[in-house]
Amino acid sequence: MPSASSVLLAIHVKRTDNVELKNPILSYIRETYSDREAEDAVDDLVAIQTLRNELVTSQAGSQLTAKDSYIKYYKCLTSIETRFPISNEKGNVRISFPWTDAFRPSKKTSQSNIHYEKAAVLFNVAAVISQQALQVDRATADGIKEACKLFQEAAGMFGHLKESEAAKVDNPRPVDLSPECLSMMEKLMMAQAQECVYHKAVMDKKSPGTLARLAKQAGNMYGEVSAIFNQPVVVQHFERSWVAHTKMKASLYDVNALMDQAKQYNSDTKIAFEIATLSEAFVRMQSVKALAKAVSSEMADSLKSQEEVLTLALTKAQKDNNTVYLERVPAFADVPAVQPAILVKAAPPTNLDASSENLFSGLIPDSSAKALSKYTDMVDSISREQLTALADATDAARITLKQAELPDLLEALDGAELPDLLEALDGVSSASVPEGLLREIEDVGSIGGPQHLQEILTEMGELRRHILTEMGELRRHVEGDLSACQAALDEEAQADAGARAQYGDEWRMPTSATLAKHYWEKLHSYRSTMAQAGESDGKVIQRLRDHEALFAALTPDAAANQLPRLQAPLVSTGADPAVVVASLRRNMEGLSQLSNDRAGLEDRLKELKARDNILPKLMAAGSANTDALFERELKKYDALKADVAANVGRNAELLAAISRDAQAFKAVFEVPAWRAACEGAAGGIKTTLKTYKEVLDHLSEGLRFYMSLQSEGLSFYMSLQEAVKQHQQQCSDYAYTRALQRDDMRQDLDRRRRELQHASAQTVSENDWMDSSYTTEYRAASVVTNLWIAAFAVTSALFGLLGAVVALQWPNPRILCYKTAYSDMPSSTARSCCSLYSLNLGFCVFWLLVFAIMIIARDVVRIVVCLCFCLVHTAVVVVFRLKFKRFGRPERPYGTNDLVLSGPASGGGMVGAQPQAVGIPIYSIPMRTWYWVLALPLWK
Repeated sequence: MPSASSVLLAIHVKRTDNVELKNPILSYIRETYSDREAEDAVDDLVAIQTLRNELVTSQAGSQLTAKDSYIKYYKCLTSIETRFPISNEKGNVRISFPWTDAFRPSKKTSQSNIHYEKAAVLFNVAAVISQQALQVDRATADGIKEACKLFQEAAGMFGHLKESEAAKVDNPRPVDLSPECLSMMEKLMMAQAQECVYHKAVMDKKSPGTLARLAKQAGNMYGEVSAIFNQPVVVQHFERSWVAHTKMKASLYDVNALMDQAKQYNSDTKIAFEIATLSEAFVRMQSVKALAKAVSSEMADSLKSQEEVLTLALTKAQKDNNTVYLERVPAFADVPAVQPAILVKAAPPTNLDASSENLFSGLIPDSSAKALSKYTDMVDSISREQLTALADATDAARITLKQAELPDLLEALDGAELPDLLEALDGVSSASVPEGLLREIEDVGSIGGPQHLQEILTEMGELRRHILTEMGELRRHVEGDLSACQAALDEEAQADAGARAQYGDEWRMPTSATLAKHYWEKLHSYRSTMAQAGESDGKVIQRLRDHEALFAALTPDAAANQLPRLQAPLVSTGADPAVVVASLRRNMEGLSQLSNDRAGLEDRLKELKARDNILPKLMAAGSANTDALFERELKKYDALKADVAANVGRNAELLAAISRDAQAFKAVFEVPAWRAACEGAAGGIKTTLKTYKEVLDHLSEGLRFYMSLQSEGLSFYMSLQEAVKQHQQQCSDYAYTRALQRDDMRQDLDRRRRELQHASAQTVSENDWMDSSYTTEYRAASVVTNLWIAAFAVTSALFGLLGAVVALQWPNPRILCYKTAYSDMPSSTARSCCSLYSLNLGFCVFWLLVFAIMIIARDVVRIVVCLCFCLVHTAVVVVFRLKFKRFGRPERPYGTNDLVLSGPASGGGMVGAQPQAVGIPIYSIPMRTWYWVLALPLWK
């Protein structure tokens, strides 16, 4: 999503149609020179014609790669300019160059003027450079440096165009080539270059003070661009989004400068200055949001994060000051202003020199071209001198009128309309309004006046409704959970109260009536705060409505109407007031006429310079007579120079007379006394201004409150909702646990009461004997059982070990009396023996059953023991199974599987031989006996 800080502007290119250059110029060469010279120039003309046709064709696609082609074509036009006169006059080359307006493509202007063609080409070069700057990746340090360089190049190109080719374009001049429009685009490119410098400094983590100075300069430069949009020439020519964009940028970087400066104050521990600066930044941020909405809704949304940062910083600073520093916060006017720092400058073009172009070299000698360049420099020098003299005269008039407080004093005298030129010199201001008061009124107007208050009020209302809706829903959920908590606690409290009433002081369990007290207090606190905020909003809104008419009158003109008028005294002891006023008006009107004449002289000078084409005369005279030709041609400027000198001289005389008349006027009309009266009568306006500022501060404070409430209040309710849910579960668990404890305590108390009621010596003796007999019997059974379990465990371990050895030696066991191949039974002639494989399998199943029982009983030690025995027997069974699979199943010649343990063998078997009985059995244990052995531990 585009953000207010990242969006920059590029200039559109002008568009043109195909133009025939070759044939008109060839015709001129044939008529002026000869057919041979025309044939020599064909190749050059074809190349120029092809180059222009390519530029026309490339208009349908991207213009980013057309910069070199435009510059090459511009050099070709420079070569044409010095050799072929192009105009609608008889005997000249008649070629009409059509170009559309860059900002209004539907408007097309055609001129038979080579300077118009060159101006359009230079305009497109600058436009393409600005587009290249926008295509650079400004997210990297190298990218933003490249963008800054390109914007400075574009600014230099627009400045060069304004001073050179655009000044020679015929009238009516297209708006996009007017001095006002070119100045605006030059300043816009410079402002965007300064903005890139600011973002590069942010990337480099420069100090907040440095960032503030860079941001302040960027805001000032955007402000200059915005001011040019109000000039009559361009005010209706651009889309509203352009105007809103530059205004928004100017305001945004003013806010950025204030925020960065506040960070510097914070690091310097100047908390009072920090609060004053952040408060002013917050007020101006509301204007930035309104301007951003005029650009796009996405642009306005991108400011929310910055506004939240600003709000949090201001809230934190105020909190720190209220709890730690306790400093008095000054008015913002008393805070030192941020000094801007400019780090960019326009880069003049260096690649427009056409001296290296070897075109039409056979038509005009190089000496003639140099002579033409010399004459052009002489004409430019004369033009600069005369224009400078006229500009100095205008500046002198402006300064003198400012010092004499004119035309303000004459306006204050009778409010008569003054000449438009005098208004343009210094702007009409209200002389009766004190200067400090006038500045405050203008500041009110700059931030939007009463309309600004209404915008803040509207935004605050929308924010309040949104917050109340979200918080209301959260509050209902919280209250429902709290009600459930309260119901569980009330039910438990009633049961506790009943038990307490039954058992009296013996019942000492704590109550839970106040467990949710903290949550209820916070909820009531926020409800109270919201109610107080609503009442405060109502008071501020009512105050705004009560003073709305007075706020609307906070303009210089309306303020002047409330102050005393300047009047002539009833009795004059000096000069006649009427004579003084008449003389002053006559001189002012004469000065106005001279100013109008100066404008006409400037137009005449520019027109004469544009039409001054001595190339045909220069070629006819040859190189030997150029000085005499120059002298004759420059005489045409003598009359204009004399008119300029006369105007400047007459201007100085009138200014001297106006200074004398102004002194007499102030003495006759007692201007100092009148100003003192105005100062005293301005109390009502000052009161209105004070009220306006108070309402603005209250509305800003309310807006900050709701914004902080949106971030903190909603977070609180969501956290509270989660905490209440957890608390609800805790309450339920607590009530259940308390019920169990209450039942246990009740049973214990009841048992004790019964024992006390039926206590006697005989009963106590019988009970003691019964308890002792019961304990002795229980202990004897426990000892017998534990012995059986120990014997069983030893037996299990023995057969596990014996089985493991036999299984590992299979199929030729060699342990004890296991000497028969393919048999897991000891040799015996008396009885058949139990299979160790089957016995270990049985032990494994048995220990699994005991393991399950111990899990239910939650006896950790016995669980581990059972698991170990189970794993041992399982391993023995697995080894047996693997050996059986590899070497074969065991032989069973003796029938049933009863185990017979034998003593030392007297003989042995051989591997692979038939089983033979070897050894004498020590004792025999039938299988049914093992069944009882296995069952005995289960009985335990």
